Amino acid sequence: MRSAAVLVLGALPIVSSVGCAFDPIDTADISDAEADQALPAIEPVVATLSARESFSSLVVGPGTPQRWSFAVLSDLHLPNPRVLTVDRTIEGLIALGVRLVIVTGDHTNGSDKVDHRRGRVKAWWASVTDALEPLHDAGIAVLPIAGNHDTYLSWQREGYEQAFADLARWAAPFKVNPGTGRGLARSPYSYSLDFDGVHFALAHVVDQAIDRDVADWLTGDLAAAANARIRLVFGHVPLFSVIRRPARQFVDRFGPILEHGHADFYVAGHEHITWDETFALPSGDALRQVTVGCASGFYVFSPSRAAQQRAACERQGARGTLSCTMPNGGRFELARDRSQGMIEHDASTFTVFTVTGDDVQVTPMTVDGDGHLHAFYLGDA
Repeated sequence: MRSAAVLVLGALPIVSSVGCAFDPIDTADISDAEADQALPAIEPVVATLSARESFSSLVVGPGTPQRWSFAVLSDLHLPNPRVLTVDRTIEGLIALGVRLVIVTGDHTNGSDKVDHRRGRVKAWWASVTDALEPLHDAGIAVLPIAGNHDTYLSWQREGYEQAFADLARWAAPFKVNPGTGRGLARSPYSYSLDFDGVHFALAHVVDQAIDRDVADWLTGDLAAAANARIRLVFGHVPLFSVIRRPARQFVDRFGPILEHGHADFYVAGHEHITWDETFALPSGDALRQVTVGCASGFYVFSPSRAAQQRAACERQGARGTLSCTMPNGGRFELARDRSQGMIEHDASTFTVFTVTGDDVQVTPMTVDGDGHLHAFYLGDA
């Protein structure tokens, strides 16, 4: 796999808090009337007209069995006014021919402040499963894990468990290795899958701390996958935040599990941002972390100033757009939203991973209003 510059954690100022990476917008408090309207202040006011990179090489035909793709979505936050964006993304992934789709949490808009809305939980999860059902119908496996917005209250957790109670059906045609540990170290919160020498470990990580039972399960799961060519771990919350300073206690606790398990990638959502960077783990080993963005484009956050510096962001044009290069390669832009924050040029993003032997190609993507998939990174103008 391609080598990349490694960010050493010690080079950054670190906070010791193990709380949430940021104070999330309480999307659960939108009214039914508001849910039928487009949300303001989440899209750039500057249009990006640069040419897109081609992604035709991602299309995998039946004559190339050694080369296959999977997609990772996150933060659907359904139901919301952008459900058509999710539908277009699903349709595009079916056309693209991915083998499986992983959803790294925050399917819904639950929070600890909406206990009065427990009567809506079935409708919430129906909107999620209805959106994902076309993947199953097309023979594409769906592998979910929960996010913080799915699990604050007991009835929210029950809704998640009921939605994916038949995990074997959603994962078909693949067979999962069910998590059989205690508490959250069990399906559908934590489990794994093996395909073509690639190990997928899906772990319940919903804040900047890892549950002890989940840590024990993941340690054993990765040890059992020692012979895999590639090992990928998926959680909801990034190990290294790119919208705020990483939390050292979280890195020191979770990082060694990934390190000792020889994880090649850690893939997450939560921060509503697209990012690809290789970080140094506590002992110095490198870990490539991919944050896949917000598939519905419901709301977005800005990369921290430190992240912008690592992306060599430079001002261009009269309207203050920033031209940046992802730490692991790929040009993108930051433009001002209606609140004057600097956000990435595409609000709705997801990531396609293409596996060829021991190599993994990472392609962040978006979908336009006509349902056409595009590479997130910008090509030459």
